[in-house]
Amino acid sequence: MKITFMVDEDEAGKGGTSHSAPVKQELQSLVEKLRARFRIAVLPGQIEEPGEAPVIAIASLAYSEESLSRQLDSICEFCESSGFGRIDTERTLLDHIDSFGSDEDEYGDDAREDDDDDDDDDDGSPFDRSH
Repeated sequence: MKITFMVDEDEAGKGGTSHSAPVKQELQSLVEKLRARFRIAVLPGQIEEPGEAPVIAIASLAYSEESLSRQLDSICEFCESSGFGRIDTERTLLDHIDSFGSDEDEYGDDAREDDDDDDDDDDGSPFDRSH
């Protein structure tokens, strides 16, 4: 989930400067509270542009989509009531763990061809026969 906050301009940096140190400290404090309360992975986004809105990224696992949705709703409610700022946007990606594919075959071996093999006379044997 990605949450973007709308922070009061009095709290943000003025005159074309980036957000003030207190806003960054409050964001870090919110991140730590979320980690402690919900036992989730939370990262604050880097504020690179002047006037850019504070953002946090959240990752969590749950047994079902329903329980994950409830947890994310609770997280949003907690963020809104934290006093940090109003949630401007919220984007959620709910995927089942099985939907994350890989390049492995059924035996767990990398299915891509091995390009670093310099042996032209290799017969496929795992043993070195040069001795």
